[in-house]
Amino acid sequence: MSKVKVFIIEDDFIHANRLEMYLDEMGYELAGTAVGASQALNLIAATKPDLLLVDIHLAGDRDGIQIVENINKKKAIPVIFITSYRDKETFERAKLTDPYVYILKPYDKETLQAAIELTVYKISKINDTQIQNNYHGWNNDRLVKDELFIKSNGILIKIKLSDILYVEAKDKMCIIGMAEELIETRMSLQKLEEKLPIDRFLRIHRSFIINTKEISQINLSKNEVQLGPYKVPIGRSYKEPFINSIDSNID
Repeated sequence: MSKVKVFIIEDDFIHANRLEMYLDEMGYELAGTAVGASQALNLIAATKPDLLLVDIHLAGDRDGIQIVENINKKKAIPVIFITSYRDKETFERAKLTDPYVYILKPYDKETLQAAIELTVYKISKINDTQIQNNYHGWNNDRLVKDELFIKSNGILIKIKLSDILYVEAKDKMCIIGMAEELIETRMSLQKLEEKLPIDRFLRIHRSFIINTKEISQINLSKNEVQLGPYKVPIGRSYKEPFINSIDSNID
């Protein structure tokens, strides 16, 4: 598990400090900051952030829109534009770079929080569609860095799919079991199941989904599987489909 990494491009010291403070209070990781094009492009390539907060009006030969255009030529990163410019021309230029959200100054922490959550939600929806449309040939490129974005304890976090051992529905929430920690989220088991690639994850009980790539032992006499330090039950009605799935993978 890791925090969502946010990179700031802002040449106003006061606004940059405010953004850093807000991100820290909201539980996000600051990937880095830059005041201009060359600095931003070099640091973004090195830090690989999940999303960008970009002020449009910057000192120098390139503004925020031009920097994002340059980034998009290599690898598009979700962008939230922040600006005091309210003219239609600026908005139309910004729109061509496909930003996720456009915030006008002045803004508060709640506005920024909503913008980031909306951006991550849009990313996850795109990934869900790609998984559903391409599940036969699913690969890591179908998800952003092979990661799942979820909200836990009021904070957006990202989890590598390969780190998930199992998911359990419990008391109107879900527990995501990983080798060294358990993460709680209010997302339903059904919603999580929709987000997980079917060539790797399988429901074996009405309350459990497992990562089939991480099975270390199967005990059919006890109707359970071992995944890392965890033992997960196999539901009676799920047993035959589970065995058939394992047999087909062996073949």
